[in-house]
Amino acid sequence: MITIENNKYRASINRIGAEVQSFQNKYIDDYEYIWNDPTGKIWHRHFPILFPAIGRSNHNEYKLNNQTYPMMQHGFARDYSWTDINRSSDQVTFVLHENEQTLKIYPFKFTLAVTYQLTDQGLKISSKVTNNDEKPLPFALGFHPAFNVFQQPNGNFDNYEMTVEPVKGKLQKFGTGPIPFRNGKIENLKGSQDNHLPLTHELLDDGLVLLANTEIQKATMKSANHPRYITVDCGNFPYLNLWSPEHQKAPFICIEPFAGLPDQASDQATDWYHKEGNTILKPQETKEFYFQIEFN
Repeated sequence: MITIENNKYRASINRIGAEVQSFQNKYIDDYEYIWNDPTGKIWHRHFPILFPAIGRSNHNEYKLNNQTYPMMQHGFARDYSWTDINRSSDQVTFVLHENEQTLKIYPFKFTLAVTYQLTDQGLKISSKVTNNDEKPLPFALGFHPAFNVFQQPNGNFDNYEMTVEPVKGKLQKFGTGPIPFRNGKIENLKGSQDNHLPLTHELLDDGLVLLANTEIQKATMKSANHPRYITVDCGNFPYLNLWSPEHQKAPFICIEPFAGLPDQASDQATDWYHKEGNTILKPQETKEFYFQIEFN
């Protein structure tokens, strides 16, 4: 476990998956913002990195041109040990490369680098994907942070809402079905008013709430009954997803910046060179992504 801290915050990151497992305010009761499941029964992850896939692939496989490869849900980056480099007191960079196992299911040479940097407001996350191969590299990249619902007994979301900005027109989402796939439709988000969305378990019991308004830059979770709130600034990630385990009334919610989309349900595997939402890098090309979380 790697720990970084500044004069206000402390974060602990596991080398497995380069996953943030703890984020605390050092001077306000050491409150833990990141979900940890003491029972192991609800969700054992905390802040996984999704690469090179977001969501589950149709039949747990995908295509590159006419060849089919297996792919587990959300890819493989969250399950491998990363190398930490360029470490200082308040930031650290983790790097993941291809290995013998990944080349069997994702036949590309790549570098994925993620930097966590503490700021006066919270945590800045920067990432770079580099294609080290001689052929175009398709991928999706997402972050899946789970935030505790502040002092709410039994996972109750009452009096919590999400405010997103800016929004042009109505809040909309990608249609889902069967969970966790997209159905190819864009739907108005029920219960929303302008840029406000009341948070309920009923809303999240239908699976992921993947917002289709790509103009959104910020999302803030807050309650009129509590002074703490969290803002996710999406940076240059085009999509924002909300999730909590279906039908479990879990006391956390994930606010997830995505550069990529889950599969649309199909009887056929999806060709990643033609998949909606994917990024495709030319040989030796690098793409940078960034977002930040403000803890108030």
